[in-house]
Amino acid sequence: MEANGLGPQGFPELKNDTFLRAAWGEDTDYTPVWCMRQAGRYLPEFRETRAAQDFFSTCRSPEACCELTLQPLRRFPLDAAIIFSDILVVPQALGMEVTMVPGKGPSFPEPLREERDLERLRDPAAAVSELTYVFQAITLTRQRLAGRVPLIGFAGAPWTLMTYMIEGGGSSTMAQAKRWLYQRPKASHQLLRILTDALVPYLVGQVVAGAQIVFAKDGHFALEELAQAGYEVVGLDWTVAPQKARERVGKNVTLQGNLDPCALYAPEEEIGRLVKQMLDDFGPQRYIANLGHGLYPDMDPEHVGAFVDAVHKYSRVLRQN
Repeated sequence: MEANGLGPQGFPELKNDTFLRAAWGEDTDYTPVWCMRQAGRYLPEFRETRAAQDFFSTCRSPEACCELTLQPLRRFPLDAAIIFSDILVVPQALGMEVTMVPGKGPSFPEPLREERDLERLRDPAAAVSELTYVFQAITLTRQRLAGRVPLIGFAGAPWTLMTYMIEGGGSSTMAQAKRWLYQRPKASHQLLRILTDALVPYLVGQVVAGAQIVFAKDGHFALEELAQAGYEVVGLDWTVAPQKARERVGKNVTLQGNLDPCALYAPEEEIGRLVKQMLDDFGPQRYIANLGHGLYPDMDPEHVGAFVDAVHKYSRVLRQN
């Protein structure tokens, strides 16, 4: 630590590094916890802040992103913050129009239909320079966090982004995108390469700007491959049994997850029981508690608090025994 209380990058010294130590496989006094979409519409203060401008304008405002990122930390003793942003800022930066339609979600008015549509896309290097606002939001948030907890950055994987760009929005079947894979394999590879060439410097830029960890989510079909891909943490959804996942990934990767988010609709005592079961199944070390997916807008913040408190409380008990 430097004399002025700043770390080596000029950011405030980290006071609670439990999340990072769990990610690196070091022993921790308790199980760290955060929630996917913890900065979300279930918080009244989030809805109030967001009411003033449309979704992607908010994403482009470092000040607004910083405020939304910090809101859940004022309410709950979370062990990590995750920057408020969206995976679709990358297709936007590549030159595609994306709008957020209330009640429906993201929509691309002109999705990719033909191979020649790829010519509309910007050069990936130029696209990353369009995303400076994300880096600014990360740096501002690291400063305002004042070392309280680490800050997580994120991006959508190439295939995820490709499905949105071709389907024109969310899709349960991804039939149009899969059709590209079979009918236009060369163009599909080209598109995935463009996305990869934008995502790599984008993620590196997030780390340079001050984000402190990257992990893979929802990869249960490829756990072994993910465990060997160099990730420190692999996130699980609630369809995967913790013991089975541990057998498959081995001892050198930290697992994260995986309570069904809908469990937070249960009474608080039941949430406590489910958390206890989850922590017993994952064990005390090499583990970060989370939900198996994001928080839903109609969830009660009190129940989110009950989840966070139950993880902290029971994981300490578990270590004493």
